[in-house]
Amino acid sequence: MKKMLLIFLILPIISKAQNLPRFENDTLYTSSGYKIYKGQALHFGKATGNEGKFKYANIKNEVDTRSLEDNYVTVTELKDFRNSSKGNSYIEVLGNITFKDDSKGYIDLRLWFDQAIGNVGGIPGELIVPKEFITANKNIFQNIPRFEKDTLYTSCGYKIYKGLSLQFGKATRHGVFMYVNIKNKVPPFRLQNNSILVKELKDFGISALDNGYITIRGTLMINGNEREEIIVHIAFDHAIENLPGVPSELIVPDEFRGKLKTEPTQDIERLNKLYDYGTISLEELEFQKKKLLGQ
Repeated sequence: MKKMLLIFLILPIISKAQNLPRFENDTLYTSSGYKIYKGQALHFGKATGNEGKFKYANIKNEVDTRSLEDNYVTVTELKDFRNSSKGNSYIEVLGNITFKDDSKGYIDLRLWFDQAIGNVGGIPGELIVPKEFITANKNIFQNIPRFEKDTLYTSCGYKIYKGLSLQFGKATRHGVFMYVNIKNKVPPFRLQNNSILVKELKDFGISALDNGYITIRGTLMINGNEREEIIVHIAFDHAIENLPGVPSELIVPDEFRGKLKTEPTQDIERLNKLYDYGTISLEELEFQKKKLLGQ
């Protein structure tokens, strides 16, 4: 009976581990099970990013993006694997490429492999793989921020798009927003407890620390009246926050605030910062810490 119970306890852990990317014996195993290894020919499709660039394959040497489109890279080395709990795992791929004029060259690129496989919502992936791996890969996109068809999908599922009215709360860092960087000359106090009518979304990106960013251009609305143009560069997931009882800089419906799961240590670190900035009191800090630690 004890052995059976142990098996039932271990099986979910094994199943979950099978879906985690890993790098073992010079072979990369993606979340869908697709393998990348030395000597393999990786098939790249179309670039899907802004200005004709690849969103998930960052070319680090002087190779032109157009040379990679609809082409193959023969892998000579894999290195600098980084695993991320949010699904933004990457690896550096060194390889050989044949250019359009039949000359040969060397390419060095950082590959966000799970996202490059892609094919979310019928959008072809930048990295072409057999269909069985595309199907298995779809699940990893549930909590990964992405920008598709002029719509930003945050990690919690909240969508930001042209025409949306974004409601902002109070600045949480001594009168300055911690996760909303105003790019033009609008003072932060004007944005507090007011809204932006979104006109344009651009420059979506994810940093090496898994922070998602986007630039939003829109009209600042004060008490429901149009005032002036405003441009903000926003770390949207952090601006939404996910800490119970802690004010958010970007106000969203409650159904989205509880969806993004984070590590207690990360949440406690953010709570400490909010206390340092005077956003929450010592009593609120201690209460939320105990709540996060299940005390």
